[in-house]
Amino acid sequence: MKLQTLGAAALLLGMLSVSLLGCQTAVDAGADTQTQAMTDVPTQIQTEPAPMTETEAVTEPVTEAVTEPITETITETEIITEAVTEPIVIEPLRASFGAVGDAIVHEGIWMEAQKTARNAGNGDEYDFSHLFRLMADDIAAYDITFINQETLMAGAEYGYSAYPRFNTPRELADAIIDTGFDVVNIANNHMMDMLPEGLAATINYWDTRPVTLIGGYKNEADYNTARIVTVNEIDIAFLSYCYGTNGLSMPAGYDMIIPYLDEEVIRAQTAVAKEQADFVVVSVHWGEDSYQGLTEQQKTFAKVFADCGVDVVVGHHPHLIQPVEWIEGKDGHRMLCAYSLGNFFSLMAKAENMVGGLLSLDFVVEGENKRLENVQFIPTFFYYNMGFFGQTILYQKDYTEDMAKGHGVRNYAEANNKTAAELIAYTRSLIGEEFLPDDFPGIPS
Repeated sequence: MKLQTLGAAALLLGMLSVSLLGCQTAVDAGADTQTQAMTDVPTQIQTEPAPMTETEAVTEPVTEAVTEPITETITETEIITEAVTEPIVIEPLRASFGAVGDAIVHEGIWMEAQKTARNAGNGDEYDFSHLFRLMADDIAAYDITFINQETLMAGAEYGYSAYPRFNTPRELADAIIDTGFDVVNIANNHMMDMLPEGLAATINYWDTRPVTLIGGYKNEADYNTARIVTVNEIDIAFLSYCYGTNGLSMPAGYDMIIPYLDEEVIRAQTAVAKEQADFVVVSVHWGEDSYQGLTEQQKTFAKVFADCGVDVVVGHHPHLIQPVEWIEGKDGHRMLCAYSLGNFFSLMAKAENMVGGLLSLDFVVEGENKRLENVQFIPTFFYYNMGFFGQTILYQKDYTEDMAKGHGVRNYAEANNKTAAELIAYTRSLIGEEFLPDDFPGIPS
């Protein structure tokens, strides 16, 4: 290190000499002086580049080394910034739901099912699939579907019967399941038609099938256990109530529970269900048979349900469609109430009894926000001909004037029939424009 310092000093002295003398002799003298000063420096030191040259050599690499990493750092920063500022889209959870009204099996309905099975020649005794054939694909497309099975399926040993005390061939359950129904309700005024033993047989049978049964409860603990269906990570609790059982009550000595409308029970059960599920759906058999107006009981309990935080009420029993509305409960909670979805199928006596409704909606969960979307009441229609056959469920919009002229309700009385246009007007008089699908005919101009 000392030798390098000495060489640098000599160089500076030589340069100073050049500056003062301004002649070649001084330059030579400076060079001689530098040579003299460096005579003791080892050879490897003498052969190193001059200090100025060394400075230039160091400067270039340092400049490149510093510049390139800075450029890379800026590039990485830009990439990170883009990754952070890019919006993260999280799709809300969604489950579609469809519900229909009363499935009522009169004698003519199981007679055609028997005829259909014989024609198929597959060995089955009854085949009810023709009832659902025009709507099966649409029903199956829902994540969850509900039906009120108005008539018991106690088994052949109880004898098949129709009004006023029903017992239906169990093959109907096959068609219901094959069509895609997931939730089956049996709490209605006919659930005691075959007495306690027939009800128990019906409950036990449905428990063997791949559906969620509501409305039939084996004991108190079963009654107080909400049925929760989970679809697409959304939990939906189903509760069920009915107004009565046609004067037939559960005798002493049986553990089964009939879920009568009871405000205290409703408040307790809905509170538990809300803790366990994202949404609460109530099936309720209420109102007055063949009356399209709302009873005080319906109005009273609808408000109770809304105040309890129920999300959807699926109503049935009047055998006619009734209005759909939003009801505001406590704390601004909004509940959707379909007072009556009418009949899904039956052989009742009036054209209005053939009009039903498919309640269609989506359950949506987006973080803490839980809501209903795409709510519609899609009118349906049940057709049978003058011979009481040719039975099938279709959308009301597809019911034609020619079909109306040959509908079997004319067997009861000519006055019982209505034109297709009259029935469209009837539906529109009860269901608000807000809930009807865009393709439903007769939209006011």
